Amino acid sequence: MKPCIFLLAAGLIDAIFTHVGISTGFIKEGNPVMREVINKGWTYFYLIKIFLPLFLLGLFYFRPFKGMIRMLLISTCVLYLSVLVYHVVWVILYFNTSI
Repeated sequence: MKPCIFLLAAGLIDAIFTHVGISTGFIKEGNPVMREVINKGWTYFYLIKIFLPLFLLGLFYFRPFKGMIRMLLISTCVLYLSVLVYHVVWVILYFNTSI
């Protein structure tokens, strides 16, 4: 359950950082699928970032993940953590170049 909650929180933090970064022109979306979603509207972007982890939470509630599925979920959390670290780096770079 904790990895699913982490993915929800990380997704929201990622969405906010991405929105701010793109709005300020400091970054561009690297994922071509999400770039198209953002082009359609930020609401869709946020819905995806919230809905997918909530869907995982719902699946986990009815049938806890074990074995290979749990390992893939943990791997996803590690990858998402690296994305968040990347966001922190560009935020630091942004503030250093803005001053």
